[in-house]
Amino acid sequence: MKRLAWRRCLTWLLTCLIAGCTPPAVVQPTPAFAQHVYIWQRVWRPAHSQALQQTQADFSALRVFSQQFHLSTTGPAWTIAAPDWVLLAQDQRPITLVLRLDGQLSQLPDAAVAWQQLQPQLDAAQQAGVTVSAIEIDYDAARAALASYRLWLQALRQQLPTSLSLQITTLPDWLQSEHYPALCQAADQLTLQLHSVLSPAQGLFDSSKAKQWTQNAAATTPCPLFLALPAYHSALITTADGGRVESETMLPVAGERQALLSRPEAVADFLSWLRTQSLPQVQGIVWFRLPLPDDQRSWPLPTLQALVRGETLVATLHTELKPGQGRFDVVLRNTGNLSALLPDKLSFRGLQCLGGDAIDGYQWQQQGGDWWLQRKQTTADTTQIAPQQARTVAWIRCQQLHVFSSPAD
Repeated sequence: MKRLAWRRCLTWLLTCLIAGCTPPAVVQPTPAFAQHVYIWQRVWRPAHSQALQQTQADFSALRVFSQQFHLSTTGPAWTIAAPDWVLLAQDQRPITLVLRLDGQLSQLPDAAVAWQQLQPQLDAAQQAGVTVSAIEIDYDAARAALASYRLWLQALRQQLPTSLSLQITTLPDWLQSEHYPALCQAADQLTLQLHSVLSPAQGLFDSSKAKQWTQNAAATTPCPLFLALPAYHSALITTADGGRVESETMLPVAGERQALLSRPEAVADFLSWLRTQSLPQVQGIVWFRLPLPDDQRSWPLPTLQALVRGETLVATLHTELKPGQGRFDVVLRNTGNLSALLPDKLSFRGLQCLGGDAIDGYQWQQQGGDWWLQRKQTTADTTQIAPQQARTVAWIRCQQLHVFSSPAD
């Protein structure tokens, strides 16, 4: 059999040489990127247990917010998070502790002081049976401060035990600095933040700019590189002295809040492009942040999982009628993995209908036996039905009722 196969191959080769044909192109395999996720809540809740269980197969490592050094009304202060170490011990995935340093700080804390702040968290993790594999510093330094930041990182590394890897987040603006590549002399791994790096008016994520930044970073980063992508929305708070961006936690600030949305479709476009590139330095993706059911500004978990798994994003609405007590409830159910906007019109055929009521801007209208729900939208309307969720939008009293047209039609 092997000799026959060789003869066939030789015959094909000779034929191609005579005819001048072109051998078929070799299809390169899709790069397999590691998938990590940030857990950014200061206080852990029972919902964390469910979210971790549901994402065991999706994320190979967890990056857990540990503490933040920031400016307060009384000066620089430390805010300490309270991770559920028992839960993390049960989870058993590798843990990176994240120290957030406020970008508005005029001076960083002494490296020895930073290590002293981290030690109690590491001790608590060890006592619970959790192995922390790395420390990540999240600091939005100005480009001009990179040289001094590298020296600070080197001082911190001297404090860390050799068992701990030192990682840092980086900004696209740093790529323009001659000091950027040297950060790999102080850190073992860099994570390029591709979200919330533009002005609020430009949105949370720009796919075209993210592609350009990724190519530049891959060409100038001499150590392993991860890319941080958004899985959340935020809001811009208009205040008398300017504006504040509100993300995972509500700020005690009065003012009008304008939604800043990140589109999963834009991130899907970036990932589709990334899978076609040959960028050996890019080793993985880090998602910000792990969705919880009560986190109103995170993407639905099915949407994030679809992106991680390389699935096509789709919103699929179906109209369901639930009869009971002489009436029908009209239910919209989203069986897709992407949030769906409410449709403008839903049509029905009814028998002996007496009318009903509706919500979310819908109103019943009738012509003979035809009934339909017409919706009046406003420019500020962002009402959606999350994946794998349902919403009752109306009811009507009828002897019989049938769906004439559904959003999925």
